[in-house]
Amino acid sequence: MNYFIITGTSRGLGQAIAEQLISPEHYLFCISREKNNELLGKGKNIEYFEFDLNNVEHIEELMTTIISSIDTSSVKGIFLVNNAAVIAPVAFVDSCDVKDITTNITVNLLAPITLTSCFIRLTDEIDVNKRILNISSSSAKHLHPGMSLYSATKAGLDVFTQCVGLEQNTSAAPVKIVSIWPGMIDTTLQEEARSQSKASFPSAEIFSMVKERGMLTTPEETAAQIIDYLFKEDIENGEIIDIYDYSKINGLQP
Repeated sequence: MNYFIITGTSRGLGQAIAEQLISPEHYLFCISREKNNELLGKGKNIEYFEFDLNNVEHIEELMTTIISSIDTSSVKGIFLVNNAAVIAPVAFVDSCDVKDITTNITVNLLAPITLTSCFIRLTDEIDVNKRILNISSSSAKHLHPGMSLYSATKAGLDVFTQCVGLEQNTSAAPVKIVSIWPGMIDTTLQEEARSQSKASFPSAEIFSMVKERGMLTTPEETAAQIIDYLFKEDIENGEIIDIYDYSKINGLQP
């Protein structure tokens, strides 16, 4: 049995990843603030945890519960997919509320760091295929005014992934960790970006044009690509993987 821990499964990419992993040979631990009953109705080997990743101090307790329920006598692989993210606040940093700043950094960076730490520690004596896949963003490199927090957290997640990869290369039972840039997907995060006012987010019109011109991929298409990398053998520990062709939008101007 392969076990998968997936955050942000209430909708969008997280839901699509979970749906495509449903199998008699797979057991899913799904984590999001709200339970996804549609997802639960599609498979038997699914356990759901309604959990707000802002509560970082309780992540270790959550992960202990999950890992301790794994049947180590039959486990083949254990996988963590850090998918949950927030884009807000989409505004110049001097107009951002302190609470919104804290939420963005907590969900996008502190939570996946804590989940990764707990995953590695709690599975240390389980010598099977162990992988962590962090869903990052090209926003770590392609910068827009008004997205400083989102970009900073994704850049931080990438550097964290690279450092942990180096650490795990020295482990007796290493965890393979990679960070993926999934590209521009038709999700609520994209919808939120293009719905902003130009005053607070000058690039909002570009995001609208990408949608109007059919340049967005579907969550289902992207999930299939991500799952391929989840099982891929020839990847470097700590690798940053870009799976979107950004040449399609290079030079795009409103």
